[in-house]
Amino acid sequence: MSLKAAIVGGHGEMGRWFERFFAQRGMDVTLVGRSSRVRYADYDVVMIAVPIDVTCDVIAQVAPHLKPDAVLFDITSIKRDPIKQMLASAPQGVELVSVHPLFGPGMPDMEGQTVIVTPVRGERGSQFLADLFESAGARVEELSADEHDRLMSVIQGLTHFSYIATGATLEALRFDVKRSRRFMSPVYEILIDFVGRILGQSPALYASIQMSADRSVHEAFLAQCTTLVDIINARDRDAFIAIMRRAAKHFGDAEPALKRSNKLIMANIKELEEFKRSIGSTRGLRNVYTGAVHVGIIKGASSDEIAVEEGSKEVILKTENVQLMTEEELKQYRLARGQRYRDFSAVFPAGAQPDVVARVLSTVRGVTAVNVIDHYAPRASYTFRVSTYRDGDVGQLHRDVTELLIGIGCRLR
Repeated sequence: MSLKAAIVGGHGEMGRWFERFFAQRGMDVTLVGRSSRVRYADYDVVMIAVPIDVTCDVIAQVAPHLKPDAVLFDITSIKRDPIKQMLASAPQGVELVSVHPLFGPGMPDMEGQTVIVTPVRGERGSQFLADLFESAGARVEELSADEHDRLMSVIQGLTHFSYIATGATLEALRFDVKRSRRFMSPVYEILIDFVGRILGQSPALYASIQMSADRSVHEAFLAQCTTLVDIINARDRDAFIAIMRRAAKHFGDAEPALKRSNKLIMANIKELEEFKRSIGSTRGLRNVYTGAVHVGIIKGASSDEIAVEEGSKEVILKTENVQLMTEEELKQYRLARGQRYRDFSAVFPAGAQPDVVARVLSTVRGVTAVNVIDHYAPRASYTFRVSTYRDGDVGQLHRDVTELLIGIGCRLR
């Protein structure tokens, strides 16, 4: 019998993400609104996926009603307060875990993503979740609540704060970001994209993260900004250089970071180059967020948009949303959608070998299979069934195969 899971706050983006995740692994999933009346004792796994500022309140409402062997976990980006509430509210026997997925709902799956697991009470629940995430390709890290919150105050609190402050500064300066992209080097465009990545997400979520972060992190950042401004105003080059050198020494990873960022920059450049090399050819493009696939002739490519001719219509796709499929990925995708075929009957020149003719016909663009389905021996007459993709151009296939057969001396029947 499949496990029953309830996702409280399941109508939000992360709740729906985990609904798909659990359902794909055979679990019976119910999405629960914060005000819904639910019999929580019926569920084996209960997940809390609500905003940070109401997480503890929801835990207090839900936890007392769980059955003794249930697994309860939250997915907030802070750990101390939700864990205290779980311990105070959940009956003995309930397995308690706190989880922090370090990715957003835009990711198609957990492959290559990091998930932090903080065991709270009992080993079975944390092991169950860790195994579930690892089987999906995630890297699972175990941290205590204190270490998690201390790290996240910098990893999320500081970085998000600096990105949001940069975005607010661009707004205050009335800086034309879109026009400025024409003059940016690849590295600065990536940095600006990270600012936009944060600004383009839920302000309420990021407000909660900042309000929950250690205030000393913000204060340290502002103090360093003030020091740097004072040094710049005093035109004290030696002091400025000294700060950068001390920071680089403490960073310790500056050279490898430079190489990793270079790889990222080159990957972006090479992707655009491949888009441009593909102009005029049939390619498959997969939306990295929705999984939707577009197959057609690429008519144009820029850092902003890809134009694809799909049948009789032209589709404009955002470059940042799509990836080129490999030839094998495209082949398998098109084959899975089915095939169509045309039969060709012809009288062949004496000595013609049907297996060789079939190999030649298989080189025609769009041909997926060639089979001999009939043979009339006295006249060296053969019928070939030529298959193509269901979305292929059957009319063009007919013309190309006919031209080839006539070209090798065949007389069509």
